[in-house]
Amino acid sequence: MARASTRAPLALVLSCEHGGNRVPARYARHFEAPAAVLASHRGWDPGALPLARRLARALRAPLVATTVTRLLVDCNRSPHHRKLHSAFAHLDAEARRALLAEHYEPHRARVAAAIEAELARGARVLHVAVHSFTPVLEGVTRNADLGLLFDPRRALEAEIARVLQGALRAHMPELRVRRNYPYLGRSDGLPTALRRRFVASRYAGIELELNQLHARQPPYAAILDALVRALAEA
Repeated sequence: MARASTRAPLALVLSCEHGGNRVPARYARHFEAPAAVLASHRGWDPGALPLARRLARALRAPLVATTVTRLLVDCNRSPHHRKLHSAFAHLDAEARRALLAEHYEPHRARVAAAIEAELARGARVLHVAVHSFTPVLEGVTRNADLGLLFDPRRALEAEIARVLQGALRAHMPELRVRRNYPYLGRSDGLPTALRRRFVASRYAGIELELNQLHARQPPYAAILDALVRALAEA
């Protein structure tokens, strides 16, 4: 059984947890954040959703995305994480339950369902959660163009991250690609939660982090092309 699973094809499933900074009208009265904060990296991941959509089209992979601002509810956090809601969200118990039922739980359920559909077809799954990171955080400059986050204890994830890094460097040598940077792949996030649900031999969760310097200017197009080729090879 184990040997059969290692020969199974690798299917790609994409997700984007911070694709926009939308505040649904129903929750506007429960939310007050300055426009500048909502538009900043604190409110969403600039560049992440266009990147995810390009990868989905090029690789013919399912994409599950949400555009509700992370300042209202962060779909990449566990239900009891202290940063599930930001200080700008003033939710009573009823509003919180409704928000989770309408936006948080459906997003995570759709991602899990897309993975389960591929597993049911006998494939192994590479789940790539597409994010972006601010180039400077608290005065510290991040020295990477792309980050690949994974759990080093899971052999399939470690191998895929190694292959992706090598392929990206081959296609675009000037690209600074780092593993488990600027965050750790084992930190709280949707792939971390899904690792508890799906076995390591059948599910690999990689968080792809794009430096927001490249979200709206060259060499964004070249990075997109390199990512498409690298994922196709992986």
